Amino acid sequence: MGFIKTIKRKYIKAKSFFESNSKIYGQNILITGANSGLGFSLLNLLRVNNNILAFTKKNQSNIRDLNDHKIKILNLNFELNEFNNELIKKILNFKPNIVINSAAVFGPEKQSIHDTNYEEFLKIFSINVFSAIEIVKICLKSNSLNQIINISSDMGSINLNKEGNYYYYRLSKTLLNSFTKNLSIDLKNKINTYCIHPGSMKTKLNSGGILNSEYSARKIINIIAKNQIQNNGRFIDINENNLDW
Repeated sequence: MGFIKTIKRKYIKAKSFFESNSKIYGQNILITGANSGLGFSLLNLLRVNNNILAFTKKNQSNIRDLNDHKIKILNLNFELNEFNNELIKKILNFKPNIVINSAAVFGPEKQSIHDTNYEEFLKIFSINVFSAIEIVKICLKSNSLNQIINISSDMGSINLNKEGNYYYYRLSKTLLNSFTKNLSIDLKNKINTYCIHPGSMKTKLNSGGILNSEYSARKIINIIAKNQIQNNGRFIDINENNLDW
């Protein structure tokens, strides 16, 4: 199985050399979970031609090492989601055009129904869902948004769920999907709002993943760059295929 995954990773890496990569210019982009995995890859690619407001929890050294004046860093523990007035003011002054909610945790290894408890649900939901809701609520007040992208997972799909288990993670992503769909209706096509499944990435959340985070980030940027209103209210993969809710 490991050999097959290695072959797939090499094939995808080779394939990426022949794929076109779109650019985004002159946008103010807010990214959560920006210091690792997909969030950091998005930040690193988007910072070249845009201003970035990066939300992180702890380690910020990899972002600071970039030494880029176009990146502003805000530290926030999404488990607590304490958006004080100073933090809200910084977000509003940034006037975000694009929000990418990438912050997420998978949760503990054991997630059967017998392993669940309220405290762990609250912790994971706070990071994976409630933080995205709070960020969007604040950003909407800036009247500057044109896109809201919530990084989801096919594990949040009800129709695609054939294996069960993983209650914390699955339910958090299902709720994020529901929030995104509901919001897209309320915003009445004024702000392009959608979920993206980034694929099976090899990250701290998924050591057995096939894709590297930079590949997924490039594909996501291609989608954001087009800003197609037909994506509004959709749950899609990085190839813009519809996924079942």
